[in-house]
Amino acid sequence: MSGRPVRRPRRCARLAAVVAGLLASGASAQVAPADTVARDLGAVEVTASPFTLVPARAPLALAVRQRTAAEQDTDPATALDALGRGLPGLWISDRGNPSTGERVLVRGLGWRAAFGVRGTHVLLDGVPLTLADGQTQLNVADAGLVDRVEVLRGPASTFWGSGSAGVLALSTRDDGPRVRARALGGAYGLAKAEASVRPDLGDRRRLTAWGSALSQAGYREHSSIRAVRGGASGGVDLGRGRALDVVALGAFVPRADSPGGLTLEAATEDPRQTRPISVERNAGKRVAQGHVALAWRQPVAGATLRATVSGGARSLDNPIVPRYIRLGRLAGGARVVVEGGDRVGWGVGLEAEGQRDDRLETTNVGGEPGPDVLTDQVETVGSGAVFGRLAVAVGPALTVTAAARADAIRYATSVTDGGRTVSALSPSLGAAYRLAGPWGEATVYANVAGALDAPTTTELGNRPDGSAGFNPDLGPERTWGGEVGARAAVAAGGGTLGLDAAAFVARVRDQLTPFEVADPAGGGEVTVYRNEGRARHAGVEGAVQAQGLRWGALRLDGAVALTLARGVFEDDGRVPGIPPRLATWTLTGQIGDVVLGLDGEAAAGYAASRDPADQTDAYAVAHVRLALADLALGGARATPFVTVRNVTDAGYAGSVVVNAFGGRFVEPAPGRHVVAGLAVAFD
Repeated sequence: MSGRPVRRPRRCARLAAVVAGLLASGASAQVAPADTVARDLGAVEVTASPFTLVPARAPLALAVRQRTAAEQDTDPATALDALGRGLPGLWISDRGNPSTGERVLVRGLGWRAAFGVRGTHVLLDGVPLTLADGQTQLNVADAGLVDRVEVLRGPASTFWGSGSAGVLALSTRDDGPRVRARALGGAYGLAKAEASVRPDLGDRRRLTAWGSALSQAGYREHSSIRAVRGGASGGVDLGRGRALDVVALGAFVPRADSPGGLTLEAATEDPRQTRPISVERNAGKRVAQGHVALAWRQPVAGATLRATVSGGARSLDNPIVPRYIRLGRLAGGARVVVEGGDRVGWGVGLEAEGQRDDRLETTNVGGEPGPDVLTDQVETVGSGAVFGRLAVAVGPALTVTAAARADAIRYATSVTDGGRTVSALSPSLGAAYRLAGPWGEATVYANVAGALDAPTTTELGNRPDGSAGFNPDLGPERTWGGEVGARAAVAAGGGTLGLDAAAFVARVRDQLTPFEVADPAGGGEVTVYRNEGRARHAGVEGAVQAQGLRWGALRLDGAVALTLARGVFEDDGRVPGIPPRLATWTLTGQIGDVVLGLDGEAAAGYAASRDPADQTDAYAVAHVRLALADLALGGARATPFVTVRNVTDAGYAGSVVVNAFGGRFVEPAPGRHVVAGLAVAFD
């Protein structure tokens, strides 16, 4: 795209290098106590695995980032891309299309998603948002209220089954102030309010409740959204190692418009425009979605048993350009895990999941259901799995881990006889070596693993000829990957400096590939899928993370990440939708009451389809935050803030529609604009 100046990646690379140098130079400023470092790497448990996983002994690429109070107060975080900054191997891109949501890629896998998320297993407060068929809808997640992000990079089907080429775990269980509220507004009709409450219920009871309301007209024509989200998580310790936890999540989106993609020429001429037919057909969606989960924990014969039961429902009205889709969904699952041991740690588990989709597709007449029924069917998916893990401590420093999971997934529709079953065994083997000293500690690791990615019901149901039932020619894709890496927590500058680096390779067989084709019903396009050969993803990634670094009165928190990755089809051509070079960063500095933040990303140009002509331009975009923190306001603390987004007014594609029909692959990002707000906290 052109029209506004585009900052090239080398400028971002220089910025990242300067920041990394500043962080590294702080290592000699002060020395943090050794137990501070141990808490950061050695004793922190994560939720990205059904087993107890401690980063210091985990033989896999795992990154954890805790968002500070200053960041949560001052970063608008109106989309989930705010959560991916500074985490290596992870790219969350905001499409600027509230109907289709953000793209989430882990090492480039999951690139095929036309909407929602594919290939990455997502959890929110421990509740799986990924369904039995591997698809994920993120409507219930609000980035502004997430305080902790974990990403497990690399094949993880030994933990979560299909759709787990990576894992993203989000948490809203803030340990901050008892009451936190925030209001913000700005360009393109943005207005948002959010609040969280954490009442004191005593030593054995805990509760966090949150909610938000969002309204935005959007940068582009026909890209408005209104959404209300809320959730609660709590629990009670019943003594003798027994505990019960409850989580509830919900979202109501009365309107989320879909502006669709533009050609490169149209985006250059006017990036705020949309296709007239998107307005004519009132493309967008209306959705209500909810989840609930119960988790029980208790000791059993020297081991620990954890049982989880979850359920969810989703109601969707989705007028797209050629069709009007109505969907009613029920989903649920249960998982039981038993684990124990010390020098020889072990764990076994059973899991069952199911979903039922009642789908009705008609013609779209002016944004309303038309008289012609194109699809009327009930789609069901049931899955079962058994999995296990064995971790053997070979001496005080080396841990060898082996794991395996066997999955079976059954698909059926009401309009065809019989059904289809997909089964797979996903093993993994790894080793981790732990180093420790007065400087801090580090873990060096290596592993190989397999992942299953079965087609979703939507991918199976979108048949090239437009007929009902599932596509009989579409099968699952399999990924086999290996990696070597290291992570460390080093005492520095009165805080902790986290270092993370890895090299990886993954080979994908029977790649699930999307194509937009003319809809047989007429009047638009529909995305269909086919298995298309083999692909190879390879690259290196690294990150530097600062926690509480100090130079005199300055405190610095944040992270800078760089990912160099390449995806290629083994027959010919690049895998689309993946930038070969990507840098992301988030930095928050505070001196006294003054807070200054710098966030952004830079990416090299990348392919948007198999056509070499469909390629984005390179770009760099930066956002600046300024705030006065913790000003006394009665019995509360107030933080007014202002943010300038895209300070250089760069023109770029925030995301792409992969293999788009007619070359309409560009999803333009907003130009320079201002967001301001006020955060208030009560202890």
